[in-house]
Amino acid sequence: MNQLSTNRTLINVIGIPAILYLLWRGGLGFALFIFLVMIIGLDEFYRMNTNERQSPVKLTGYIFTGFMAAYYFWLPAITLLQGLSLLACFIIITLFIEMGRDKLNPTRNMGITFLGIMYVPVLLGSVIALRNLDTVYSTYFTVSMVVAIWICDSAAYIFGMKWGQKKIFPRVSPNKSWVGSIAGLVSTFIVFHGLRVQGILPGLTLLDVAVFSIITGFFGQVGDFAESLLKRDVGVKDSGKLLLGHGGVLDRFDSITFASPLTYAYITLIYYPRLF
Repeated sequence: MNQLSTNRTLINVIGIPAILYLLWRGGLGFALFIFLVMIIGLDEFYRMNTNERQSPVKLTGYIFTGFMAAYYFWLPAITLLQGLSLLACFIIITLFIEMGRDKLNPTRNMGITFLGIMYVPVLLGSVIALRNLDTVYSTYFTVSMVVAIWICDSAAYIFGMKWGQKKIFPRVSPNKSWVGSIAGLVSTFIVFHGLRVQGILPGLTLLDVAVFSIITGFFGQVGDFAESLLKRDVGVKDSGKLLLGHGGVLDRFDSITFASPLTYAYITLIYYPRLF
């Protein structure tokens, strides 16, 4: 076994049980874990997009990440209007900081700064609010979403390797095939239908199963493509090297970044109002 395989095995043996434990426990421990993931992920994004032509305002992004984690943790005590007001303050602060930095391409710098904020803490941070909803309503949507994404990735990889000849977007992600993508989508439907049959997620209709399958099996894969697009734009293979053979944090959480806010939106706007 080579060093890369050893590193991957080590991360799997330690990391997967730890993540599942934190998912199961929820609360402040899970929120702090996701906050750490957000900080590392945002740092990876800024590092990928820092060069002699552009330099994001990193400090603003890091501070806003902390506020965003707190916002999601204390929802609904902190309202959407308060959150938007906070974002407006950070936009103004960033403009002042950029004026004093004397860096090239200030518009590009601020654009990268705010794209990083929207992409990592705003999207990924929603998993904190989603897990807190599970605590309030004694449900398992967060665990189900994560497991469905893992199974989707595995099915897409296995079927894609064996039968995936026709590629979807070779310019963005040369290894992703139609067969693998469809297999991943079908696998998520099987997962959520199984959860419906077993009564693990209460009150699911076939429409709910279809929606959650599309969120995790389709938009989760779109999140993977989106991260590949960002990496290809800056010419890197992995977003970072923290995870010893698994790339960076953004590489591991790319699907959750898209699936989590959509899952949260669906259950708060449609699923829970229908039940309660």
